[in-house]
Amino acid sequence: MHRVRQRSWHCLAVLFFLVTIVTTAIARDPLTLGWLERVRLQPWDIVVKAKLDTGAKTAAIHATDITRFKKDGKSWVRFKLSLDHRDPNSGTFLVERPLAREVKIKLRGTKKNDLRPTVKLEFCFGNDRYEALFTLVNREKFNYPMLLGRRFLTDLAVVDPGAKYNSTPTCRKIKKQ
Repeated sequence: MHRVRQRSWHCLAVLFFLVTIVTTAIARDPLTLGWLERVRLQPWDIVVKAKLDTGAKTAAIHATDITRFKKDGKSWVRFKLSLDHRDPNSGTFLVERPLAREVKIKLRGTKKNDLRPTVKLEFCFGNDRYEALFTLVNREKFNYPMLLGRRFLTDLAVVDPGAKYNSTPTCRKIKKQ
């Protein structure tokens, strides 16, 4: 009788362990996205192309006329977002956001560092809404106005380097990253 009870407990423990593993695997099933996707910036409802770059650590967005200022004793940033980062006549939005932090970026080919402001922005990616930290930088010499790096992509998506536009930004609920 003792062995039967002991064996029953072992079977229950193994079953519980297997259910936990399967549930965790299902809950963390990542999206498969292309190396280039469209995102919708909120609340402006601007659709921009974003490069998904697993070689980059952080996210960045094209911004111009970046100005730091104080508001109610706290650090803020004012900047312009463009509809088309390569065409200054395409229309811009003046944005003000609290300064989340400043990031020191090593400039390529030099020994200099650039101190860039970082702000939290909300955007739609696929069917969901997210908030993420973005460094503000002039990206007019780059092909895409937005870059999403590993910090954002980790636990969310697998990037297929042979695919583009696997998702459509159709805002729903918000997910904080």
